[in-house]
Amino acid sequence: MITVGVDVGSIFTKAVVLKDDEIAASLIRETVGDISQKIDGMIDEVLAAAGVSPEEVTAYVSSGQGEDLVERADFSEDDIACVAVATRHLLPDTELSIEIGGQSISTILSDPAGDILNYLRNDKCASGSGRFIEVIGTALGVPIDDIDKVAGESHNKVAVSTQCAVFAESEVISYVNRGEPVPDIIAGVCDAMARIIVSQALRVGPVENFTVAGGVACFSSVVDILKERIQGGYKPLPIDPRLTVAYGAALIGQEE
Repeated sequence: MITVGVDVGSIFTKAVVLKDDEIAASLIRETVGDISQKIDGMIDEVLAAAGVSPEEVTAYVSSGQGEDLVERADFSEDDIACVAVATRHLLPDTELSIEIGGQSISTILSDPAGDILNYLRNDKCASGSGRFIEVIGTALGVPIDDIDKVAGESHNKVAVSTQCAVFAESEVISYVNRGEPVPDIIAGVCDAMARIIVSQALRVGPVENFTVAGGVACFSSVVDILKERIQGGYKPLPIDPRLTVAYGAALIGQEE
């Protein structure tokens, strides 16, 4: 069976072609411009990469903030359900999934079947999300791909107390004006993000194992702090964590 999952997020749009249990091809593109006009092209591109014709696809499943923009979708699925299914399929002994996207944090507790037992979602502002670190990096002139490298150069991280991305930007600029090294500020921002994420995760409850999905999972400067402060063992996803929702959507397409 061949299914396609498409996750239209606030920063990136992701597509996964699933052949039975294997990812045949995947694609990640920035969600910029009129993304609704580009999604069909993305799907054709990822199908071509997989060597699959549109007629061979059993189901297209959309998810994410822009799920309604995927015109080919046979149905849509909530991103929390997609993360739960993907995590339990890839990491059967992992109960807790922390999905950190561009504008939200979702903490999901699931059972061995991938059914959701409890969840919390912070989507009221960008605090702790990918947009948070992007805003701060831009203010400091640090490209998003260099966050880990710069944070690793820190010798004495500063304490960033503000959780709001807008106010945090003002706070870090004040640190720059005081002459604080940029690596120390970036390390402080990563620590502040981790505090927000840990606080939400601990409200769901202690678990034996957890994983981190979404774009922020690519930042070791944040994930390493989560590994230290969250009870339970950390299990890394065996796929690009940015693909988790799209992968879960494709899995649900196969189950349906």
